[in-house]
Amino acid sequence: MDSILETIRLAVDPQATVEAKAAGVAACRAVITALEAKPGTPLATPIATSSPVAAMVASLRGVPIEQLLDLAIARLGSAVPANSEPTAKPRGFDFIRVPMPKR
Repeated sequence: MDSILETIRLAVDPQATVEAKAAGVAACRAVITALEAKPGTPLATPIATSSPVAAMVASLRGVPIEQLLDLAIARLGSAVPANSEPTAKPRGFDFIRVPMPKR
């Protein structure tokens, strides 16, 4: 039990690596699984993920697409300074017309 708590303690450190955070998520899931188990039934082990990306994708499963898009827009918007202006004027689409031979 001490190793699980230590894994979680390392994961919540502000300096934690992605791998440490993924291990903390897995440890938290294991604790939740143990707490939700009914007496006398075997523990269902949480699915182990092979990479931090897989862990992130698994954590997003079931989240509505609208919420994911809102999150992406907010993150992209926060990456741009508030007082910034576009560097180039947007142009319309340029379509090249290619004449087709008549049959």
